[in-house]
Amino acid sequence: MKHASWKIILPIFLHILHTSADLVDVVCKTTQDYKLCVESLRSNPHSSNADAKGLALIMIQLALYKTVHNIVYIKRQMIEPKLEVEDSTSQQCLQVCKEKYNFIMNHLILNAIKDLDSSKYHDAIFAIALSGRNVSSCADACVNCPSYNLTHRSNDYANFVQVVVDVIDFLS
Repeated sequence: MKHASWKIILPIFLHILHTSADLVDVVCKTTQDYKLCVESLRSNPHSSNADAKGLALIMIQLALYKTVHNIVYIKRQMIEPKLEVEDSTSQQCLQVCKEKYNFIMNHLILNAIKDLDSSKYHDAIFAIALSGRNVSSCADACVNCPSYNLTHRSNDYANFVQVVVDVIDFLS
């Protein structure tokens, strides 16, 4: 009898697993960067049994993680002694980026999560897209400070949130 129940349960489990994997594929095919989308979602173990809204939440949470990671990096650059830190341009670069990423973390991403939870998808898209635009100020402020690599980090973040926007847009 136990053997017979496995014959029923296993196909159901495999179907559910396959359906979840297909959803990641279907959602990511609607984005501008399929590979980035799939790799990002598959890095989270919860994506395998998430619905489309759950996948969007995972992507917003990954944007939050990237934001926090950049804030920590910026604060570390402000603390670590470097010759370039004495330069007012470098200080301005770090300060602008710190302010922008803090605003993104404390307002835009949290608003995107609340809006997604309330099924206000267009508002969530607006908030997360605005976070991508906000980092352009950081990128612009740091053009003359290449050793911090903040222009590259900000551009990477902006590209990532465009994929997040596409995933949320799948819901609307």
